[in-house]
Amino acid sequence: MGRRATAQTLILFVLLAVALAGCSSADVTFVSDDARYTLEQLEALHSAHTPPHGVANRPVAEASDLRHDALVSLRSRGGEAAEFAEFVTATLSDTGRSVPYYGEAAVVDNTPAWLLIEAWGPEGGVLENTRLWAFARDSGRVLYSSASR
Repeated sequence: MGRRATAQTLILFVLLAVALAGCSSADVTFVSDDARYTLEQLEALHSAHTPPHGVANRPVAEASDLRHDALVSLRSRGGEAAEFAEFVTATLSDTGRSVPYYGEAAVVDNTPAWLLIEAWGPEGGVLENTRLWAFARDSGRVLYSSASR
């Protein structure tokens, strides 16, 4: 009975861990490769990065928790990823409707920039749309933005 109970307990712990992992996800990518973009090239970047499974089509009601997890994940990486997380926190308040899933330290038209792509959705809906932002790193000024539906 002891071995069987131990095996059953182990299986329950594994199932619980899998279930909890599915409840919230910090699927956020951060890139710092000194890439250079023109404003025209940003649309291609936007199209190339779709929301990850842990974010795409999740209920908007989960957006604040997913955003929190994404920002915590970025901060835990240190360096520019942590700086980016601080910038997002200070610049874009949590509306409860969007989740960052891609960030990049880059240069846009010769201006050092933070690039952010986030999933968003309507209140009561799902995270089915995306939005790209390019911000000047020194001032936070919006250099470019676009949205897809």
